[in-house]
Amino acid sequence: MKIQPPVNTPYQQLKHSKVGKIVRENKVLTGVAATAGTVVMAGASVQSEAFAKVAQYGIAPAAGLGLAAVSALAAHDAVVNDLPERPFKGTAKLAAGAAGTLGGLEIVGHSLNIPVLDQAFSTPLRKLAENGQGLLGVAVAGGGVAAGKFAVQRFQAAAQGESRARNLSLGLASGVTSAAATLGGVELIGRNFQIPVVDQALTGTVKALAAGGVGSVAAGALLVGGAVQLAGEAAHNFKKGGNDFVTLAEGMGAVTAGLGGLQLAGHGLGLKATEGLLTEHGPLMLATALTGTGASALKSSAQNIQKSGVRPLNSLGLTAAAGLIPGGLAVAADAVGMQAASRFLGDATLTGLGLGMGVTSYAMGRSAVDSARRGDLMNAAGQGLASATLGAGGLFTVGAGAHIPGLETAGRKVLQSTIEPFLDHVVVPSARFLFNNPLAGGACLALGVGGYLAARYSTW
Repeated sequence: MKIQPPVNTPYQQLKHSKVGKIVRENKVLTGVAATAGTVVMAGASVQSEAFAKVAQYGIAPAAGLGLAAVSALAAHDAVVNDLPERPFKGTAKLAAGAAGTLGGLEIVGHSLNIPVLDQAFSTPLRKLAENGQGLLGVAVAGGGVAAGKFAVQRFQAAAQGESRARNLSLGLASGVTSAAATLGGVELIGRNFQIPVVDQALTGTVKALAAGGVGSVAAGALLVGGAVQLAGEAAHNFKKGGNDFVTLAEGMGAVTAGLGGLQLAGHGLGLKATEGLLTEHGPLMLATALTGTGASALKSSAQNIQKSGVRPLNSLGLTAAAGLIPGGLAVAADAVGMQAASRFLGDATLTGLGLGMGVTSYAMGRSAVDSARRGDLMNAAGQGLASATLGAGGLFTVGAGAHIPGLETAGRKVLQSTIEPFLDHVVVPSARFLFNNPLAGGACLALGVGGYLAARYSTW
């Protein structure tokens, strides 16, 4: 798939401006300067009531508005430039942009004591944590929409005379699947928010259809057939490199329709084993979402590695896939009572995460070497530190997942000989000096950052 040049959004303009270039090329320096500056302002606020007022009513709100504005521009750019062709990257960028926007507004709200705004980020975050079933319902309903789109395409193909019998049957099966998945998603949302009638959208339909045994079995068989077809379409879409969102939605729809069809047919046949197979087994749908997301991350990262080689971002995608795929399968195994398989897959999840961290450690280390060769010592130091941390964490995690105590010990030893001394002898003393001596610390920080940038960009 050919990637089109990005639309020149305000975020792209900011990204390619002189300031944006400095920030992009000096991520470690930017992070250190922002953190150190915050410590300096905190120390000055403790020591001076006047400065505390300036910080609360001037500096902090300005910083919050800046964060919110840049994050909102990034979210807009994700929708315009990333989601259409790079859905996995676009989703992550959109989520980060939304979080940054709300976080910046909450900083403003706290600083100026503005009700509601002072909970702009924390309240939605809490609601997301409390309403996981509703979010799952949105994903399932999305699967229904994808199935409906596929059904329309099949009917259109049949109308044009292309394999009429096959396309008609596929369209009918996918249409029924679409209805089941959409109703299932709506019911999950209704149950989450305790909305009468809506919380029985699928269950009530199943009960009505199940009034007649023969009709229940026939409808269930049709649903299962549609689910098989939709699952095949999801697999085909994944193999050909289609839109990841569509692939995941089709997978969710296939699972929903398949479980609903088995429950409906089993009810008609009087099989107790199929009772509540869909309506009481939300974890199976969660497992599908986790595994599908992991598969999308795997495909996107593998394609990027093939094109650009192993880099920190695509290796992070591999790490996410290594955890999500076996993790989703572990949830599914636990949901159907296969505890031994679930425990094995849980260990596989830890092992996969650890191996992924190892790959990311390698990518970060190679990036540190490249930065050092270019004379970019600040980024090289930060990337080297990150590489050591990820490597040690990877050893520890693989050891925990594979039950190899030696690897756990090795990971712990690496941290004790690298990260802990750096924290104890560099980070903590520096932070203490900046906090206790804000004037001198601020001057040293300004001179250090300014001198480094002047030396690096002396040709500007």
